[in-house]
Amino acid sequence: MTACGGGGDEPQADSAPYKIMISAGSDAGGQTDQLTTGVISARAAVTVVNDAGGINGKPVELIESPDNADPQKALSNLRAQIAKDKPNAYLVASGSNVSSAVAGILRQNEIIFLDSGNSADTNKPAENPYAFHLAAPFRTVVEGYIPQFEQDGYKKIGVLHGNSAYAKQFGALAESVFTEKGYETSVVEYDAKALDMTAQISVLQAKNPDVLVFNGYGAPVGLVLQGITKLGWNVPILGDTSVTSTPLVTTLPPDGLIGTPETANLKIEVTKSVNVETASEATEKAIEAMKSVGEIKASLNNCLNYDAVMLLAAAANHAKSNDTKAVADALLLPEVNTEAGTAVYDTYPYTADDHQPQLPIETHTFVAPGVLKDGQIGSAEN
Repeated sequence: MTACGGGGDEPQADSAPYKIMISAGSDAGGQTDQLTTGVISARAAVTVVNDAGGINGKPVELIESPDNADPQKALSNLRAQIAKDKPNAYLVASGSNVSSAVAGILRQNEIIFLDSGNSADTNKPAENPYAFHLAAPFRTVVEGYIPQFEQDGYKKIGVLHGNSAYAKQFGALAESVFTEKGYETSVVEYDAKALDMTAQISVLQAKNPDVLVFNGYGAPVGLVLQGITKLGWNVPILGDTSVTSTPLVTTLPPDGLIGTPETANLKIEVTKSVNVETASEATEKAIEAMKSVGEIKASLNNCLNYDAVMLLAAAANHAKSNDTKAVADALLLPEVNTEAGTAVYDTYPYTADDHQPQLPIETHTFVAPGVLKDGQIGSAEN
C-alpha cells in the first residue's frame, strides 16, 4: 500500500497525522475512470486541507489501498492496515461491493466511514453510528424529475430500467413516487445483457407516454437510444444519473453519441456542480485543486471523496478532537456540513436517524448531453 502526504518513522501520539485510507488503484476495468477520478479527488482535498493547517493542527495522510475496487483485496488490505496502524477514516473510490465488504470491520474497529458507494449496510445508524453516505439517496434522484415534469407539463410517464439491483430499485421507487404524485406511470424492465431492446421499448411506446424516464449504464444506454431511433419514436427522454455517467452521452462521435439522432431528444440528470452554468465557487476551487493532482476523467459525481475529506476536516476541527464519536457527532451539525467547502453538494444534511444526506429536490437538474471536461458538462459545441 502506498501513502500520500506521510511516511517516515512512526509518529508520536501527539504528532500523529489524521490517517484516511481509501480503496484505490489504477485498473478496475470499466470502472477505471471512476476509480482514478475518485482517488484524485481525495488527494486534492488532502492538499487543500493540509495547506489550510490540517486537522487540529496535524497533517492529513492519505493511505491508498491498491485493490482496484476488488472487495476481497480491499478487505485484506484494510485488515493489514488496522493491524499495522489503524486509520481514522475510510473511503471508497468506486464500487458498492467494496463498501459492503469493509462495512463490518470498520464498524467493529470504530472507524469513520464516508461511503460514496451508498451500501445498504452503511445507513443503519443504530448499528453503525460511524458510517455515512455521500451520494444522493434514491429518493432525491427520483424526486428530481418532478420539477422537470411540472415545467414541461408531462402527465403520462414511461419508465424504462435495467435488471441490476440498482436499476430495479430505481424502477420500483420511480413507479411509487411518480404514482403518488399523481402521474400515470408505466414501467418496463429490460435485460442489460440483451443486444436488442426494441421489444421492451415497443411496450412503452404503445402506452404513449409524454416522456420516457430512462435508467441505464454503459453499452445498454447506446442500445436503448438506438432502439428508440430504430422505432422512429419521437419522445422526450430523461436519463438518470447512471446514464449521465456513461461516456457515450458525454463524448463526440466516433466514440460517443453527442450530436447524433440518438441523443436529439435526450436530457440527462446532473448535480448543479456538474452543470457548468450552475456550479458554485467551491466547486470551481475543487476542480482547480484536482487538475493540479491529475486528470479528471469522470464526472464530478465521482468526486465525492473530495467532499469526504473536507467534511472530516470540518467535523474534527469543530470538535477539536480526532475521536471517532466526536467527529461523527459533529458531522450531524448543520454549521459543520454547510461550511465545509464541499464541491459536489453544497451541504450534507445528516440526521441522527438517517445517515444519507437529506438533499433538497433542486439538487439535480436536467441538461442536454455535452462534452465532459474537467468533470463538468457544457454544450455539445464545446
